[in-house]
Amino acid sequence: MKKTIFAAAVLCAALQTAYAQRIVVMSPDVTDIVVALGGTNEIVGRDQTTQNPAVKNKPVIGIYRQLNVEPIIAAKPDLAIGSWMVQPTSVFDRLKGAGINAVNVAPKDDLASYPQAIRTVGRLMNKTAQANALAGKWQAQMKQQPKNGKRYLFSYDGRIVAGKNTAADEIIKSAGGINAASNLDGMKPLTREAWIAAKPDVIIIADHNMKMVGSAKQFAARPEIAGSNAAKNGKIYFWKANDMFRYGLDTPEIVRKLNALAK
Repeated sequence: MKKTIFAAAVLCAALQTAYAQRIVVMSPDVTDIVVALGGTNEIVGRDQTTQNPAVKNKPVIGIYRQLNVEPIIAAKPDLAIGSWMVQPTSVFDRLKGAGINAVNVAPKDDLASYPQAIRTVGRLMNKTAQANALAGKWQAQMKQQPKNGKRYLFSYDGRIVAGKNTAADEIIKSAGGINAASNLDGMKPLTREAWIAAKPDVIIIADHNMKMVGSAKQFAARPEIAGSNAAKNGKIYFWKANDMFRYGLDTPEIVRKLNALAK
C-alpha cells in the first residue's frame, strides 16, 4: 500500500511539472486571459502593446504584429502562446523548431474563437475548470444587441478603416449596428469620396493616434466628414485600439457601450 501511495505522489508531481512554468504571451488578447486565470507570476515575456496593469513590469519581447523569435527564445519559456494577431505566423513554427511549445490558441479572427481560446489557455495552464467558468461567463454576457440601424466606422488613424472579416466588423454587428465600411475586406484606407459615401452615424478612432488626427472637433471639420451625421451630431470618439480591433474579456461591455452610442 505504501508503495502505491508513493507512486501516486510521484505521478502527481510529474503531472504538475508538465504544465507551463514560464510563459511568453505574444498578443494582448491572450495576456488578459492568462492574467484572469491567475498566471501572472508565470509570465516571463509579453507583447509591447499589452495594457493590462498586472504585467506592466514584465519584460517586453516585441510587438505582436512584427515579432522576432530571438527575444522570445531568450526569455527561456516552456510555453509561448498567442492568437491570430501574431505576425508573422511563421513565428509559431520557428519557436517549435527551437524546442518551445508554441501554440496559436485562436488562429481565426472570429467571435467563436475567443471563448475557445480561453479554454485552450486553461488546458495549457492546468486550469481547465477556471477556464471553462470564464469562457462560459463571457459567452453568457456576449449577447446580441438590438438592431439600431446606425452606421459605424472604426478607424485606426482617421484614414484606415475596418471592413468585413475583421474583429471590428463582428463587434459592430454584435452591437446592433451596420459597418459603414463593409464593402471593404480587412483594414483599408478610405478615399475622401469613400468617406462621404460611407455616411457614418458614429465614427470611432484609435486614441493613440489623436495627436496625428487632431481633436474630434478638428476631425469633424474635415470636408469629407463635415456633412456626415457623425459630425453633425457630435458622434466622433477616440477609444483604445484594443477595444476596437480585437476581442477581449471586456468585449461584452464594449458591445453594450457601442450600442448605447446610437441613442
